[in-house]
Amino acid sequence: MDANGIMARVWSAEGRDNPYPYYRILNEGGPVHELTARKFLVVGYAEADYVLRSPLFPVQTLDSPDRGKLRPDGSSVNLFLDSLIHAGPEDHRRAHHALAQPFTPRRLAAMRLTVARNVEALLDRLEDLARQRGVVDFMDEFAYRLPISVISEVVGVPRADQDWLLVQFKYLADADKPEDLRRAAKSAREVEEYFTSLIAESRRKPLDDLIGELLHVQDDTGSKLTDRELLANIVFLFVAGFETTAYSIASGLSILLERPDDRVAVPATMEAATLFVDEVLRYDPPAHLANRRRVAQETTVGGCLLPEDAEVMVLLAAANRDPARYEDPHTFNPARSSAPSLTFSAGPHYCLGTGLARIESQEAFQRILMRFPGIKLAGKPVRAHRFPIRGFEELPVAVR
Repeated sequence: MDANGIMARVWSAEGRDNPYPYYRILNEGGPVHELTARKFLVVGYAEADYVLRSPLFPVQTLDSPDRGKLRPDGSSVNLFLDSLIHAGPEDHRRAHHALAQPFTPRRLAAMRLTVARNVEALLDRLEDLARQRGVVDFMDEFAYRLPISVISEVVGVPRADQDWLLVQFKYLADADKPEDLRRAAKSAREVEEYFTSLIAESRRKPLDDLIGELLHVQDDTGSKLTDRELLANIVFLFVAGFETTAYSIASGLSILLERPDDRVAVPATMEAATLFVDEVLRYDPPAHLANRRRVAQETTVGGCLLPEDAEVMVLLAAANRDPARYEDPHTFNPARSSAPSLTFSAGPHYCLGTGLARIESQEAFQRILMRFPGIKLAGKPVRAHRFPIRGFEELPVAVR
């Protein structure tokens, strides 16, 4: 079976449940695979790291005339394309400079208190619901809510609006069928209107939050984010941090529930929690594909000649299990000390929210196990079939 056939299996229902046996086959076949004469798939760790970092492989962008073709009825997709993740090199540099301000080590250390407070509030709620229902869905009642509550507090979204935002972003994430797409388009318009209003209010009455800060931050050339870029990147912070963090936390909990030793070790020390979180992110990351790259000039990677303007896809989850980089890569091992994973990408498009996502998982696992040492599965978990995003749709647990 060639790489195209293997990827077809990955996209199947069976592959979406567990793509890792197919990634093993891809890794065994070499670090780079030719899908067509102008499309290539990178699965080796060293090769993926090189592509993600090298200026020879810029992120594919769409010129303005092409954007309207994606969704002529509104701006939901077009707005997202104005964000950091799809920006060209110059716009990316400027936006990255602005958005990096709240994610410095000093600011992240202060954010840990915010995360801890939100975790405890959600655990209080989880305990109350468990008392009423017995079994609770960890996805709906904790995993989705934690990143929304934390990002909302950082950005400056009032607590009264957070449940509404959670519903809207779930509509956006679950848009697979035509009727879902219509609902998602409506949600996208409402979210855009909401944040446009929030930004306007912040201009009138600046507060000590991320929007207030981004309204004034400028780069070393004196350039600020445009209003459109500010709006797009605020929305992007929610989109990027909501679903992926939720899936990481749920994946980590499902692993914890099967590993008695880690259930004892993780709440005992922050070092153990950190190692566990990093291994979860390597072993079962929420996002399996990086943004598509374009070959700026003909070059060779992993023994494959890549022609100019060819498309390159980096399969992050396969690179994270490359046996050339990790010993026994298909075994979960929090004690491993090998290279950091590529879960959050690398190079200029390395995820700005990496530090915050790790803190959310660390605090969640430690505090869940301290509060509910007897937490257990209370039903069959349901996977969300949404490759290249991987996570649980339902994770029923009992905490008492």
